Amino acid sequence: MATWIAHLRIAEYFIINYNLNKIDFLVGNIAPDSGVPNEDWSIFTPDTKISHWKNDGKNIDANDFLNKYLNKNIPKNDFYLGYYFHLLTDIEWEKLYQKKMLEPIYYENINIDKNFIWTIKKDWYGQDYIFLKNNPNSIFFTEFSKIEKYENTFLEIFPKDAFTQKIKYITNYYKNAEADFKREYLYLSTMEMNSFVDENIIKFEKTIETLIPKL
Repeated sequence: MATWIAHLRIAEYFIINYNLNKIDFLVGNIAPDSGVPNEDWSIFTPDTKISHWKNDGKNIDANDFLNKYLNKNIPKNDFYLGYYFHLLTDIEWEKLYQKKMLEPIYYENINIDKNFIWTIKKDWYGQDYIFLKNNPNSIFFTEFSKIEKYENTFLEIFPKDAFTQKIKYITNYYKNAEADFKREYLYLSTMEMNSFVDENIIKFEKTIETLIPKL
């Protein structure tokens, strides 16, 4: 699944260019990752298959979410739109991952060690740290990290305080991280991360224009 800052970078573009509620849309963009863990983090409520609308147990069904929560019978709220965009972004991230898995540096190491994915993820999130270091005025700092409370009144699958907990976790995670500009990022470059964000902004703009008008 895509990194949290990748989600927020895409969200920031649409907040700037469309008439969206900043807080609702931002929280919606991290909500699917808000399953509440048990003490040893082995079980989450809800499970990721449920929170990411994997109706077949494997693949995200963003269209099902769209039809259920972004239709004329549901009161408009940009939380649902953010949730939908998170699902779309994760679908595209999976495509990127499958493409990267064709590279020897990925598949050779993973075939040797299934836990090597955690080494790969250090580069994914390392790119987040670099972005935040270089962009102190990003929406993560100006809006997201300042959200103190956001109760769940939208989806019964999540506990009431699930989103508040996740916002605090993500905020602490990035504010306490250090970007290492000296090391080489073998598994995801800055150019690749930037291209992912930019290309999907273009793709999602076609989607959002069928739902709401541009400013």
